[in-house]
Amino acid sequence: MRTLAPAITAATASLVWLAACAPILSAPGPASPFPETPAESPSPSGIGQPLDRFREVDTERLRATGLLLPVKGVPLGKVEDSFDAPRDDGRRHDAVDILAPRGTPILAATDGTVLRIGTNTLGGNVIWMVDPDERFAFYYAHLDRYARGIKQGDRIARGTVIGYVGTTGNSPRHVPHLHFQLMRISDIKRWSSGTPLNPLPFLMGDAGVTRASPEMHR
Repeated sequence: MRTLAPAITAATASLVWLAACAPILSAPGPASPFPETPAESPSPSGIGQPLDRFREVDTERLRATGLLLPVKGVPLGKVEDSFDAPRDDGRRHDAVDILAPRGTPILAATDGTVLRIGTNTLGGNVIWMVDPDERFAFYYAHLDRYARGIKQGDRIARGTVIGYVGTTGNSPRHVPHLHFQLMRISDIKRWSSGTPLNPLPFLMGDAGVTRASPEMHR
């Protein structure tokens, strides 16, 4: 147990640094060819019960199948819950930051299709993906580089290497990590403005067990 303490302390310190840099990380930048980051405002109110029920079914299905932890070699227990952490202007952090050495392979969390691949000011090198049923969108940011040959429209299998951990965009240069966001969507045409869900309870470790949590979304 003692041998794990330095690593845990270092990871925690890095997350504290990320939180401390929140105003810098979320500062607005120049216009980009597609959304800088997923929308962080709550979903519109007035959604009917039938739609709510469909969304509950989708969420439970995702919980049952689970998501592969998208950074190779990182134990599930080492992933800190940074979802909903405060950011400037009253916003919240609608993702989890998974710390790993620069160049660590990033894996597709589930089967899906690449919606967009490119760069923006905040996220740096980013990839957007959607699951086969078009119910959930996934945002991978701060990549050092992409996997060779990956492009928009590609169908990707769960566990496929899609890129590598880095510090592009406005990530602190000494804290390489993957910014991983999960969103529930109801319209594929509005994939960047879905409802954020905490991805941590859906992530599966090597043993195929998800990390239990009573709170899955804001």
